[in-house]
Amino acid sequence: MVTLRAPAPWRVESSEHAGPRRPGPARTGRLGELLEVWLPPMLVPVSWGAGWIASQTWLSTVHVAWSLIPALLLLGTRWLLERTLVGTGRGSRALTALYPLHLMLVAISTLLNPMTCIYAFVGYIDSARFLTGTTGRLVVVATALLCAVGQLGGIRVVVAEVWFFVALAVVNLVVAAGMMVLAGDRERALDEREQAVREIERMHRENARLQEELLARAREAGVEEERGRLSREIHDTVAQGLVGVIRQLEAVGQGVDGAARHRIGVAEEAARDCLLEARRAVEGLAPHQLSGADAADALAALVARWARTYRVVATVDVDDAPRTGRHDDVLLRIAQEALANIARHAGAGAVTVHLGGDAEVRVLRIEDDGRGFDASAAPRGHGLANMAERARRAGGELEVRTAPGAGCTITARLPR
Repeated sequence: MVTLRAPAPWRVESSEHAGPRRPGPARTGRLGELLEVWLPPMLVPVSWGAGWIASQTWLSTVHVAWSLIPALLLLGTRWLLERTLVGTGRGSRALTALYPLHLMLVAISTLLNPMTCIYAFVGYIDSARFLTGTTGRLVVVATALLCAVGQLGGIRVVVAEVWFFVALAVVNLVVAAGMMVLAGDRERALDEREQAVREIERMHRENARLQEELLARAREAGVEEERGRLSREIHDTVAQGLVGVIRQLEAVGQGVDGAARHRIGVAEEAARDCLLEARRAVEGLAPHQLSGADAADALAALVARWARTYRVVATVDVDDAPRTGRHDDVLLRIAQEALANIARHAGAGAVTVHLGGDAEVRVLRIEDDGRGFDASAAPRGHGLANMAERARRAGGELEVRTAPGAGCTITARLPR
């Protein structure tokens, strides 16, 4: 047995909705990104230099000198934070574990050099840039407390002026909370704007799809209209003319004998064959089979009419067939072409037509007990090519199984 398959169409799947985005840094402009990356490490030497200057008057020179060690470690930790942020995104476990180390170094440096509060202020920015949720809010509170310690002049002043420290810490927290609210409002506004942009893009894609569908339907309507016009033209001219010719030949044949009668009989038979072909063309072009009927009923009527015309035993099984589908017309066109091929070439005595399927696909199978053919040596006509092309355009496939002397089975699978 030889199996011929029409090439299946390419299927492209897409999704309008992308997967969840990995959390990243807060969205800022180009200048903002540069400041977020380079301003903190620049503030480390500024903080230590301010402490060194203050050590000449009121800070301990020894403490400020020792604060250089955590200050240098802060630079290294800062580099690790930036590298981790690029690799894992905001709020990752690595950043959540690494930032407390950074905060501890800030606290040690602030205890030794209160001027580290100049650098400690970046914690407000870092809380939204590196962290999320409760961890980010805790960093804001810790930053406010560390800044208050540095602003008072160190831990000794904090011990001596506890209520002053508490008041200053509250002021820092209020300012930080206000900054966070403003940043949140800005983030929500950006989210709403991006959502609006995505919705507009989705609507544009939908409009483009609808426009393509409308154009396709218009083309289909134009094709069907032209097919109907051609069908009417053939019926009203060629078919009716052939009927007239047959009637004239019948009348003439009654009054002659011998060789003339034989020639008239041959001409009459040729005219009848042409009339059958013309009627087949009319049926193939006209889309009337589906008028007022579903695909199963239309297919049964088509096979019954074909069987009467060509005097072939035909069995139709449509009991399990889905009653409706998107490609009823394609199924009928394939059936018409297959039956026409059987009538012309197969010499079949019996034909079986089965229509079935499920919720996803409809299957049309047409079997005959005719002479079959060798697919590799068969001439390339339009019949099989037309059927395969129809199936492909509908998103399905056509399979032909045949061999010399073994009949032929045509199976069309179309999406429902």
